[in-house]
Amino acid sequence: MNIKQVTLPDGTTAIEIEDDIAIEESKSEENAFSYERSEIESYLIEECERLAEETGKTHFLFDTKLTGFIKKKRAYDEASKRDIKLDELLEEGAYHIGTEEEFEEMPSRFSYYDTETKSKCRYEKVNIAIGFLKAIGFEASEFNYGPEMEQAFIFECTEKASEESKLEIILDKFVVRVQPNLNIRVLAQNDGLDTVYSGFFSRKKIFDAIESNLKNSTTKSLIRDAKLKTILE
Repeated sequence: MNIKQVTLPDGTTAIEIEDDIAIEESKSEENAFSYERSEIESYLIEECERLAEETGKTHFLFDTKLTGFIKKKRAYDEASKRDIKLDELLEEGAYHIGTEEEFEEMPSRFSYYDTETKSKCRYEKVNIAIGFLKAIGFEASEFNYGPEMEQAFIFECTEKASEESKLEIILDKFVVRVQPNLNIRVLAQNDGLDTVYSGFFSRKKIFDAIESNLKNSTTKSLIRDAKLKTILE
């Protein structure tokens, strides 16, 4: 806590007290999106994998400083903020292990490692997700502009209206929108495009979302074959 004398607009002076937490919060806000560059210790990755195996849930390595910033922004009172600051002081290292719920607190955040792609490189993660989608029959939208932007991938199962007709009827249609940090949305064509899954990239959850919204037996067979192929690879 700092105490200093300030001059007010009317020319008088007053005492101003600066709360260390407020100062720290201001600094954190300025640096909220400057991510760590230090080497990730192998024991953190091993612990991530152990927890994922134990719980059946994806685990991540997150930026400790950014997580503290998010918690402080959501704290309801000064006492809670001070408790969070103490936790930060006790927390060692630039990274900490978290779960998918932490993405819901800041949907735009990036992780440094995740047990779904098992990669530390943000661009390799995107390539892994895109490779999976293409392997099960999705095609990239012509309006995709690379890994720094949201990308869309489309799956359609069609059949001819009749043997003589060139008109095709869409039996099933799905769209997957991939954010640069691998938060995704799976949309299924019903009366319109409805979101059937939203969250971090997950092969299982994509398959579950698609299989729960299939209407046609032909598509079911295609998806079943694609699922079996990815399991065997």
